[in-house]
Amino acid sequence: MTVVQWDTDQVQDLFSGQHFPFRDQEYGHAITDMELEQLREAGRVSHYDRAYVWLHALPEGNRFSRFRIREESTARVKYFYLNTTLPAQNLNRVQQRLHDLGLDRHYAAREQSGLVAIVKQDNQPFTRLTEAEAAQNVLRRAAPQLLQDAAVAFLEYDVNRAPPGDDFDAVDVLDLDTLIASQTQSFANASKVVVGADRDTVFLDSVAKTMDALGVEFVTANTGIEALHAIEDLEPDLVLMSLVLPDTHAWEILAKMKANQALTNIPVIITSALGTPADQVFALTVAKVHDFLVKPIAPGRLRQSVWLALKSR
Repeated sequence: MTVVQWDTDQVQDLFSGQHFPFRDQEYGHAITDMELEQLREAGRVSHYDRAYVWLHALPEGNRFSRFRIREESTARVKYFYLNTTLPAQNLNRVQQRLHDLGLDRHYAAREQSGLVAIVKQDNQPFTRLTEAEAAQNVLRRAAPQLLQDAAVAFLEYDVNRAPPGDDFDAVDVLDLDTLIASQTQSFANASKVVVGADRDTVFLDSVAKTMDALGVEFVTANTGIEALHAIEDLEPDLVLMSLVLPDTHAWEILAKMKANQALTNIPVIITSALGTPADQVFALTVAKVHDFLVKPIAPGRLRQSVWLALKSR
């Protein structure tokens, strides 16, 4: 059965249009060539490539009526993981393969709904779709015979309720109110200062527009030395820094900040055009930076990350 999920309780069969109780085993796996051909023959496919299939919308019917009843539960969050489509009895096999490849430093295998799922090394799900897609690409290349069918899947929860006990543990996520606030509120009267370091002046100009909309003072630097001097002089509320600068690496500047008591608690956002999943894992788990953003960065995503870093300062 090929289905689309409309809410936490119902899925709809793409072929018949009938609704059924939701079971997470029914989605989150790679579509087969036969299913794709069936969808095309049924006129459901708008277009497709090797990674994605875009479908025409299903008939509306009464599928929105439930949401009027459940308006108090519109604050929802998704946790992402990789569904290997392998039965749970393959768990040890997948874990051993991750170990043999040295990937157990970044990812872990666990059982999810009778199948083997791959999550982050700390046994937590991916909080962003891009993280899950990056892991998917890495694992498909590293273990094509075992993990070639790994597909991005998700669990969705009401942020006002704890996740079911047999699913992933709760992680820090954005609720709807926080997401809206990050895109609408500013710090115009709070005297916030952000130091931005990047050799790309065009990128810094685009970041400056976001900072202006947030109502914060934005000080730029094009080298590591300039950035460190600005950080030491201003003791800013946030540092937005390229992973690689002309004269140094972000980790060197971060180490100097950690060695200075006045600077050690300043949140840092790392940006990179060539960031690898390993870089992201190191940044978030070892270096403990606030965020790792891969260019090109959508203005809304940048604003969200900066707003979250500044709101507690």
